[in-house]
Amino acid sequence: MLEIRQISKRYGGRQALSPISFVLPPGQCLGLAGSNGSGKSTLLRLIAQVEKPDSGDILLEGKSVLGDRRFLRHTLGYVPQSAELLQELTVGQQIKLWQSACEVSGPPPGDILELLGLEPLFKTPVRALSGGMAQRVSVALALIARPQILLMDEATAGLDRDYVPRLLDWLEGFTAGGGSLVWCSHHAQELERLCGAVLRLEDGKLIS
Repeated sequence: MLEIRQISKRYGGRQALSPISFVLPPGQCLGLAGSNGSGKSTLLRLIAQVEKPDSGDILLEGKSVLGDRRFLRHTLGYVPQSAELLQELTVGQQIKLWQSACEVSGPPPGDILELLGLEPLFKTPVRALSGGMAQRVSVALALIARPQILLMDEATAGLDRDYVPRLLDWLEGFTAGGGSLVWCSHHAQELERLCGAVLRLEDGKLIS
């Protein structure tokens, strides 16, 4: 079980995220909703440890995982709001680099490549990708290590239309198989379909 305990973040004099706590059991999807600037992306970036929280802790099965590289590379998969890829690499090189970082040996997982239609793009430079293609690569990187926990920040925004239902179907299977998902979206239909509960944030505060 993932537990978020009173994590918060300030930028200068602005409180971007007031202390927030919640638990995410295996096999459940927790939704995040709120207007732009409400703190949703900040919360996910703190859990993914892209940024360091000013206070609080992140625990897995009761043990702190702040700064735990193995947790970040093997247990957690994160899709940021905008794809963060290395422009000088090809798609294949980007995937293999992330496999190496996650200590995933062998060829890239065929089921993930098929899910996101990436094999034909392997030799394509990242800088030549459309926004939808780049988002497909970003999602693939989050799935490659077959993590127990996924954080997805507007993962369907800009995603090629044909791949949205395929991803949602896959995520339903992921949680049915015991995976844990935090799903941030502006789309009420996606939240209703995937999530057993939804947290709503405004001005960096949890309102429900």
